[in-house]
Amino acid sequence: MPFGILMEDIIQLKEVKMDPALVSRQRGAVQPNDHNMTQVLPVSDEMHPEGYQSIPMSHKALGQTRSNPAADEVDNVNFEDIHVPGVADNNEIKWIRSHLKCRVCSRYKPREEEGSGQAPHGSSHPKCYCGYKRSEHSSAALDNPRPEEPWREETHTMRVPTNAFGDIEFVGFGQKIGKYVRVDHKTDTGLLLQLMMNHWDLEHPNLLISVTGGAKNFLMKPRLKEVFRRGLMKAAQSTGAWIITGGTHAGVMKHVGEAVRDYGLAQTSQKKVIAIGIATWGCIQRKETLINENGMWPAHYRLDDTRVKKETALDSNHSHFILVDNGTQHHFGVEIPFRAELETAISTMKTASGTVDDGIKVPLVLLVLEGGPGTLETVYSSIRKGTPAVIVQGSGRVADILAYAYKNAHEEEVEVTDQEGRTVKRTIKGMDAQTEAEITQMIKDDFGERDLNTHVGRVRECLQNPDLLTVFQLDDMSSSSKDVDVAILKAMLKANSNQVMDQLRLALAWNRIDVAKSEIFTDDREWKTGSLDDIMLSAILLDRTDFVKLFLENGVSLREFLTIKRLLQLYNQIPLKSQLYQLLLRTKSKTRQYASLHDIGTLIKTLMGDFYEPLYFRDSRYMFTDADALMQEPHETTEPGGNKSASAFKRPERELFLWAVMMNRREMSKLFWEESKECIPSALVANKLLKSLGEQTEDSDLETKLHAHAVEYEDLAIGVLNECYEADEKRSLSLLVRELKYWGKATCVLIAVQADNKRFISHSACQALLNTIWMGQMSKETKIWKLLLCVLFPPVLFCLIRFEKLEKISHDKSKSEDHHSEPRMRRQQTKMSVMTNNGNKSTDEPLEDNSSNRESGLTVGEKFWFFFNAPVITFCYNVISYLAFLVLYSYILLVVFSPQLSNAELVLIVWVFTIFVEELRQVISQSSTSLGTKISSYLRDMWNLVDVLTILLFIIGMVLRSIPHSDTFEAARVILALNLITFFARLLHIFSVHKQLGPKLVMIGRMVVDLMYFVVILLVIIVGYGVASQAILYPNTELEPAIIINVLRKAYWQMFGELFLEDIEGQDQCTFDYALYSNNTLPRCPTVVATYVVPILLGFYMLLTNVLLLNLLIAMFSFTFQKIQDNTDLHWYFLRYNLIYDYYDRPPLPPPFIIVSHLYLLAVRCFRRCCLVNRTSTKATVSFRKIIERSEDEKRLELWEDMNRDEFMRKTQITAMESMENKVTASHVRLDQMMSRMDELQEQQNTSAAVALPGLVAPTLKMPPQIDRRLAKLEEQMGVTFEALDFIIKSLAENNMAAKSVKSPSIPNLKAQKQKEKKQLEEKAKKDKELVKKMIVDRKELHYKSRQSPYPGSSVVRGVVPDEKVYWEVEFEDYSPVEYTSREVLNKPDWADSANLLDMDPAARPMLPWNQYDSYCRVNRKSILGTYKIQDGLPLNPQGRTGLIGRGLLGRWGPNHCGDPVVTRWKRSADGKQMMEGGKPVLEFVAVQREDNKQWAFPGGFCDPGQAVVHCLRSEFTQEALGTLMNDPDRKAKIKTQLDALFSRGEEIYTGYADDPRNTDNAWLETRAVNYHDENGDILKFFELRAGEGLEGVTWLAVTSKVPMYGCHDFILQKLAQKRGCAF
Repeated sequence: MPFGILMEDIIQLKEVKMDPALVSRQRGAVQPNDHNMTQVLPVSDEMHPEGYQSIPMSHKALGQTRSNPAADEVDNVNFEDIHVPGVADNNEIKWIRSHLKCRVCSRYKPREEEGSGQAPHGSSHPKCYCGYKRSEHSSAALDNPRPEEPWREETHTMRVPTNAFGDIEFVGFGQKIGKYVRVDHKTDTGLLLQLMMNHWDLEHPNLLISVTGGAKNFLMKPRLKEVFRRGLMKAAQSTGAWIITGGTHAGVMKHVGEAVRDYGLAQTSQKKVIAIGIATWGCIQRKETLINENGMWPAHYRLDDTRVKKETALDSNHSHFILVDNGTQHHFGVEIPFRAELETAISTMKTASGTVDDGIKVPLVLLVLEGGPGTLETVYSSIRKGTPAVIVQGSGRVADILAYAYKNAHEEEVEVTDQEGRTVKRTIKGMDAQTEAEITQMIKDDFGERDLNTHVGRVRECLQNPDLLTVFQLDDMSSSSKDVDVAILKAMLKANSNQVMDQLRLALAWNRIDVAKSEIFTDDREWKTGSLDDIMLSAILLDRTDFVKLFLENGVSLREFLTIKRLLQLYNQIPLKSQLYQLLLRTKSKTRQYASLHDIGTLIKTLMGDFYEPLYFRDSRYMFTDADALMQEPHETTEPGGNKSASAFKRPERELFLWAVMMNRREMSKLFWEESKECIPSALVANKLLKSLGEQTEDSDLETKLHAHAVEYEDLAIGVLNECYEADEKRSLSLLVRELKYWGKATCVLIAVQADNKRFISHSACQALLNTIWMGQMSKETKIWKLLLCVLFPPVLFCLIRFEKLEKISHDKSKSEDHHSEPRMRRQQTKMSVMTNNGNKSTDEPLEDNSSNRESGLTVGEKFWFFFNAPVITFCYNVISYLAFLVLYSYILLVVFSPQLSNAELVLIVWVFTIFVEELRQVISQSSTSLGTKISSYLRDMWNLVDVLTILLFIIGMVLRSIPHSDTFEAARVILALNLITFFARLLHIFSVHKQLGPKLVMIGRMVVDLMYFVVILLVIIVGYGVASQAILYPNTELEPAIIINVLRKAYWQMFGELFLEDIEGQDQCTFDYALYSNNTLPRCPTVVATYVVPILLGFYMLLTNVLLLNLLIAMFSFTFQKIQDNTDLHWYFLRYNLIYDYYDRPPLPPPFIIVSHLYLLAVRCFRRCCLVNRTSTKATVSFRKIIERSEDEKRLELWEDMNRDEFMRKTQITAMESMENKVTASHVRLDQMMSRMDELQEQQNTSAAVALPGLVAPTLKMPPQIDRRLAKLEEQMGVTFEALDFIIKSLAENNMAAKSVKSPSIPNLKAQKQKEKKQLEEKAKKDKELVKKMIVDRKELHYKSRQSPYPGSSVVRGVVPDEKVYWEVEFEDYSPVEYTSREVLNKPDWADSANLLDMDPAARPMLPWNQYDSYCRVNRKSILGTYKIQDGLPLNPQGRTGLIGRGLLGRWGPNHCGDPVVTRWKRSADGKQMMEGGKPVLEFVAVQREDNKQWAFPGGFCDPGQAVVHCLRSEFTQEALGTLMNDPDRKAKIKTQLDALFSRGEEIYTGYADDPRNTDNAWLETRAVNYHDENGDILKFFELRAGEGLEGVTWLAVTSKVPMYGCHDFILQKLAQKRGCAF
């Protein structure tokens, strides 16, 4: 069913006379909200080219409004069960249609002709007051039951489900597709946020940039345009900001769109810049193309040059559009209130960055370019609401006016006393008379004289909050904000200058380390211990490496920061899509909510391998921590076990490093790696973890990143090791074999081997270690022929072998623990190389001091011991033994293998048994803990698999041989022959020791793998061809096993050249007779077709296998060969390690004699188990692992390692700086700076040339003080010189010494010129002051401040009242005041009238005693201004319209009387003399700073019921200017005496209407200002002040027009200055 028909049925059921076509033809607005809380905001120029607006606002004009009973009839339609077919998500369509409304005209009223009062004649399509033609209205709307009633939005429009939403594609602009929706202008902003976040899938912003300015196209300087666009996009991209504009293709919105277009394409981030355009639906061109009841997916929107009056096109570069509708067309500014409310709603959201606890509200900043009066009002309203604004100077009009006012504002620093009596310094910013006159002239030139006082007043009041104003000037050398983005961010920080942690959270959310360093972490700021810990956690979670580094530099202690709870937070608050989260999810128990440290340790052990023993398994604090309970604790005071949280980890940087590595945070992990100790093992662990993580993932992109990260840490480990090895070889070897208690009790070599880190193992340091272990105590320079000779004839070793051991190894433990010059180490059994306990191996450590090669300390037995325990000798004897074994095995199979068991076979069986026992020992000695993991670790080695195969084949062969049967005996012969082949293959392992043959073994292994993949492909071709050829040659063959053999046999051997042509072409003697070929009498003849087809198939088959696949195999082998050949050293070094470790771990006796060692080891183990003897041996054991016993030695070694790490990083940085890439980048930056400077000079030249034209005036330049002083001295010297020249000329003339025929030169009178210029300046200053005084009076008469928005304490915006429409006598048909009375007043306090007259019918409103004293309420309702008018039972403000009805914050209808005490004294210097300014004395007055708006005011207030104004003045002064001083009994009497003397001499200076922002049309303030002056200073000289409740401070201020005052207090100050004759 079409949606429109369904809507029609629904509406008819509700008896609403509305044509369903109305939904698709009309565009409208919403029902008014609560009459007390109408919220709108000031107008901007973005949608109104003239800069002004007329917004129909919801109101009850003096109680005469009526409501439309049908206006909201369709609001409650339920669309949840409606299925809407279409290409888009039905859920989104249903949600939008059921929640979002638009507004349409429901009662057509034709617009009257100008001045006639009649509807237009002769027009077939007359327009309604809504702006739409008659034909665009529904039939129900044309049937207007009350045509005489004035057209109003509230009564003549209704809400209907929106009919314009979906995707919008801008035709001709590529794939630019955005989102759009048409909404009512009173739509709940919460619904819009739900749409944007849940259906448009926008991420939470970290900053909201509202761009405002001129709606008409304007020109910007090329450099300023470039800097603006780049800075705006940089701010948006770096902070994750949303940009909000008017959304149309004109003015400032066009500039923003072009910025998104130009810099959005160049961005490297995948995140799209969010630019939201909020425009008026009725002012959009071609809006009919956006209408569809089911949405447009997409709507094809065209931009062309066709211009329609009062309409503008959407900008193609915005990503989202919100089209605001109030049921009218061609009325600008409809979106302004809605946009303000939406921005406010967004600013209450939490930022996307930070943890839940650290989340802050989204900051809002206003960016101003150019603009007209509407923009000025927007800036003014934003400043009043506390929203910071950035003004782009040089963009024109309002932006330049505000920038000029800000730059030339008068600043004065005063000392203010707060409520606690503390003295603080405050800066007051205002405009002097000259600046205000210049601003007035600038506004007059740009906007004319209309509302001139209002505009100037708004500029003045914007300066009252200088912290909320930031001016960006392109060529301002004094400013550090060189880019717009920096200015935007600094504006936000300046607005929160008193909240340092909020500033820091903002900078963290924006990821702007530059702003944090320059604005927050200043030299004068100290950070308390622990103050940065919470935000440090957020920085780590957000991967803000620069911030973490900055926090560490500013006192954050990792040991105090990292507690068990915070570490758990790090692991449990990671993104759900991260690999680490998925791994932890599989590791932790499903019964627990949070992953524990035990789970984390289990994961680390899984990734590292079974050899690694995590720290979390060895400490009960970590092992048994209840993660769920700890994570739910609100505060972390102590950790389990009673220890403080600060000491939970001895090396917290290690824990953070592991977390960063497993999260694949490259920069963060490197930072903690630089902070950590034991940098080489930490880099190796990271390498292993990253490789394991790469094996765990199926994401190829992530795998590539993990591999690159692993290589980076491999480079770091090798680089630091290389630095250490160059510094000290001996200590470097100690680093390699030292047991690392913080890294799983492993060693660097072990970790590298387990990570398959061939480059590390091939390093010179590792090879030096292997050489030392390989040769044992023998000299490394011993020739190979000497070793072989000693192996064959051991006694000659005393003559040929030289040992490197100086001191005698004693088996006495007391002697072995004596004095050592180097760090003491003891060798201990480990998982890497389990102690064999055979007592037959005592190679020493590389740490031993080998300063001499003297052998005088070694006995004959020790030399034999060292020789036979050297791994190289063990290898030699094993090779000889193995060769003998192969000879014996071959001899048996070739000569004496018979059914009778021979002696040689018995020897062979024993020999193989000893080999089997040795393999069992190797399994048991694996580093794993359980038997299963030991077997798994053992079988990972290919040669161990060969050993298992050989032993299994030998056992099978011997079992078959023992069976007394001829067939089994022959089978045993075959199996044992095959077994001999495997034993011969095992001989290849010995070749690993050779540098040339070793890598070839790797090549063979890799090629075998390649061959397996090749065979899979080849098998497909063979089977396919074999089946096809067999089917063609011999069809209908019986199913039997031979058929499979025939299929594969021919195809396989044909590949090698055996073509079987006789079978294909047929033999001479063959038959087609089934009986003959079935009993194998004659072979079967191939079919006739086969003799033709099969040869052709064979040709293609040979071509495919012999040419294509064979060359593919050759290419694969060549690639593998070249790949290994290029890294042949790496592979050989790694093979060499495995070989050395294998023979180092073996007993020295070769098989079969090795059984003796095995029996000895078994006996020792049984003895220790039975007698409970400690496993620690006093004999020298293993060289692959050592434990440093003394902590001082370990610290010294770690410090030395850290020093080499720092040196390596320094060299790396120098290399990076000297790289070609860095040089090119630096050159590019210099070139950009040079080009920027050239552009600046060009602009200056053009400006100078333009100023030189007639009629143009150059801008005034302000000289620096030192240059100004020098010029003044030069003028003085020139004056003296001119006087001397004049004297000389006159003297020559008087003495007849001057030339007669030449007229004497005239010398300029510099003094006269200077006096003339001074007089002109004084006259101008006098005129400026008079102008300022006149404007103060004019603003008071026009009660300018009573018409300003928003209303204090709310976001309510008054109706627009131009200056010329203020007075009631002036007709104002479009006057639409907003109704507002605060809830505080409606609660009926004793100081307010109880009756809310606006809620009553005008006829039923009680007549209060207007214009007389109200004895019942004890309130004087008389006005100082005389009799005021009463209309419809409501008093009218005698000063004129304010744009707001009701009482606002005022309690009484009509006049509200108050008093303003003006306490003054003459300002005196330290010596007591009166201070003068402009020839007049300076007067001081007591001023208080209000807490609500930060403005300066008199300490006055309202008169209580029945209270006289005189008593009110003293009471308010005491409360606000003295504060808690009156609570001190010692001071109270003295202060009372001073007040009695002061308030006895009051003089009235003003009585009348008070221009106050709280005034409304029906309630206003009237004040009596009395001056209490201390002429001689006797009373007030030592008068102490203290701010009262609700005030920020109190101080003495000079009477001047420069300081902006609250309400009409500047007018009262002007009156005071006239009365006292003081400077103003």
